[in-house]
Formats: sequence, structure tokens, C-alpha cells
Amino acid sequence: MVGIALLLASVACYIVFKRKRSSVDERSSKFGKRESSLKEGSWDLKSFQVLSFTEDDIIDAIKVENMIGQGGSGNVYRVDLDNGVSLAVKHIWNSPESSEPSYHSTSSILKKRPERAAMKEFEAEVAALSSIRHVNVVKLYCSISSEDSNMLVYEFLPNGSLWDRLHTCKKKLELDWETRYEIALGAAKGLEYLHHGCERPILHRDVKSSNILLDEMFKPRIADFGLAKITQAGNQHRIAGKDSTHVIAGTHGYIAPEYAYTYKVNEKSDVYSFGVVIMELVTGKKPIEPEFGDNKDIVYWIFSRMTNRENLLSVVDPKIPEHLREDAIKVLRIGVLCTARLPALRPSMRTVVHMLEDAGPLGSVLIDIRDEKKPSQVDK
Repeated sequence: MVGIALLLASVACYIVFKRKRSSVDERSSKFGKRESSLKEGSWDLKSFQVLSFTEDDIIDAIKVENMIGQGGSGNVYRVDLDNGVSLAVKHIWNSPESSEPSYHSTSSILKKRPERAAMKEFEAEVAALSSIRHVNVVKLYCSISSEDSNMLVYEFLPNGSLWDRLHTCKKKLELDWETRYEIALGAAKGLEYLHHGCERPILHRDVKSSNILLDEMFKPRIADFGLAKITQAGNQHRIAGKDSTHVIAGTHGYIAPEYAYTYKVNEKSDVYSFGVVIMELVTGKKPIEPEFGDNKDIVYWIFSRMTNRENLLSVVDPKIPEHLREDAIKVLRIGVLCTARLPALRPSMRTVVHMLEDAGPLGSVLIDIRDEKKPSQVDK
């Protein structure tokens, strides 16, 4: 009986192995055909920076072994040039039939979307990033387009995303408080530029820790503008909360509560999402955790612990030294203001930057949600 059981187990293992091998071969064959179609296609390159590479350098590197990530708007590849420069390339197929398969996951993260939806995301990202020049916004070098697909070529950020560094086991890294604070301040400055520094203000609409990338010195860059919205020029009132857009946008755990009953987002929605990122940095927790309770998020969890100072200190990431937890609480208070339920009570990103600067090692937090222009000092 034991021998028969072992024989049956061996046969079952062999069948499973053959099926997996066949599946891999099939996927490799399909990808090989796509590689050939990429090289045979006619491409249009539009540059937004001085380039040290050609479109052939990029197209030749779109291979499964160079894939470093997947997302709702396309697969991402790392391209290492002969001159030592590394690039990140997002490849977006225009039709669901030609969407690339998932190679590093049991279920594909790349969602099936109509051709026009894919094109809208590509066009939004190009429009938003092509003219931006800011140290805290990811640099877009060029776009490369064909009839079947589009590519966006960015600077490569070697330390991945803030989400990876805070939450992903394989890439998780101890971030000291000074680094976390600098990431919060740098990301805030990037969003401030988008809202207040551009000739035509830009709403990101998908602010989250996975869209904050980190360079070799852990300096942050706001990235992934596939859902971005450029507002009408020359009318600040329209970006100050009196204008909005009805497009579904955002990620669960970061979406502002007004979206549930208005289906509208504006710049104060970006502020809310950034407040959630601040909470992640201070607590080390994800926006959604089982410990928060059913249908509860990090915002609810932190608000529920603001009854006294001891409870509030208990939410700070234990990896942050005790003598720095008061500084962390100062920054957390800013995150609480950013996530106020009413959009009108949230500060602008310009004010958030000022408050974060005051919350640094040499400053004290100045907060007054009733009058952003005349902040007052809060209790320490």
C-alpha cells in the first residue's frame, strides 16, 4: 500500500511539473512574439529632457528578465545603458488583448481595461510630467509611442517605493526618524509644487506610499501620474476646492471620505491622501490593518487614540527611539489635520510644508485649521 501511495504521489508531481513547464513555455513564447512585434513596429519618440539614449536602446531592453514591477497602468522595466545610467520604463499596451501576462505573481495585477482608458492614463501622465522640473517629482525623459503600445521613460530610483521600505518584507529597511521626516517634507514639497507652483495646477489623485519613490539618498519623488488632472489655468478658486472632477480615482485606504457621497475629488483630496502617508511614516502601519477592526482604517484608528497623550504615544512605531517620539507626534498631528473629514478644514499643501518645517528638529509646530494664514502654536 505504501509503495502504491508513493507511486501515485510521484505521478501527480510529474503531471503538475509538466503543466507548470508548459505554462511557462507558453508565456515565454507569447512574450517572445511581443518582443518581435515591438522591434518591428514604427515608433514615435517625444523627448522632454536632453537624452543620452535612442529608442532602440529602450525597445531592445523590454524583456521579461528586465521586468521590475507591475501596476494597474502597465509593467515597469529597468534599462541599464552602456554609459552607466539606469532608467525605468513603463510599458502600456493599448488594448486588453495585448496586455502582457503576469510573470512574478500568481494573479495578474495588470487589469483588463478598454483601449481608451489605457490611452487616457498615458496621455494624463505625459501631460502632467512633460513640463515639470522639481527635485521631488519623478523626471520623465521621453515618451515612445506606436499603434499598439506606449512607453514612458523615467529616471530610475534605486531604493524603490516608500511602501516597499515600510511594509514589504523583502525590501523592508529600518528607516530612522530623521529619514522618515525628510521623506515627509520632500514629498510635501513635491505636492505643493503640483498644486501651487505649476502654471496649470495639477491634482495627482492617487497619492500613496507606493507612488513615492526613493533615490539613492532616500530623497522622495512623487510618481505615477496616470490619474492626474490638470486644472484650468489662471483660476486659483477652481483648485481651492470649488472645482472637481467626477472620475473614479484613488486607492482604498487613501481615498478622502467626501468621495463616498460626492464622487468628486479636488486638491484637498490629495491633502487627505498625503495625511495617510504621514500616518504610515509615524506608525509603520499600512492604511488598512486587521487590528483596526472591520471596515476601519488607520485614520479611524489614530483618531480613536487621541483621547490622551499616553494612547497617542502608543501609536508611534516602536522602532522610533523614545527620545524622538515627541517629534514624531508633532508630525502625526499634521497628518491628523490633513485627514479632517471636512475638506474645508484641511490645510493646503503650502501650509503643510510650512508646518512640517516648523515640526523639524529646529522648529515647533504651528497649526490653526481655522486660519491657515495665521497659524498658532499647539500644545507640545
